[in-house]
Amino acid sequence: MTAAFDIGREAFDSARQRRIALNQATLRRLNEAMRADAGRPLALRCECGQLGCNRLIALSVQEYDAVRAHARRFAIVPGHEVDEVDSTVERHKDHLVVEARAPAAAALAEQTHPRSRPG
Repeated sequence: MTAAFDIGREAFDSARQRRIALNQATLRRLNEAMRADAGRPLALRCECGQLGCNRLIALSVQEYDAVRAHARRFAIVPGHEVDEVDSTVERHKDHLVVEARAPAAAALAEQTHPRSRPG
């Protein structure tokens, strides 16, 4: 299901995929800066990459670490999938985990992963 935020129905090109991927990477960096109180869930921004999305999702530290263990994965609100960019790899009650599959988005996700180890 493609979220309607800022994606038109016209042809979906690599420039749009890159813009969405840049938004995802920015939100991932923001979420990485969040700190959790012991035993409390993290309140995180949806990482769908759509302009205008300001939805929050709650993940435990363990759930969030599982998402961040993969460079191409992002936590999003259900219904915010962008089929032209991502594939859903996990479904949970309050969130989905998507993986960047479009070439431009996948490359950018790997290049900007905050937990990747240098060369």
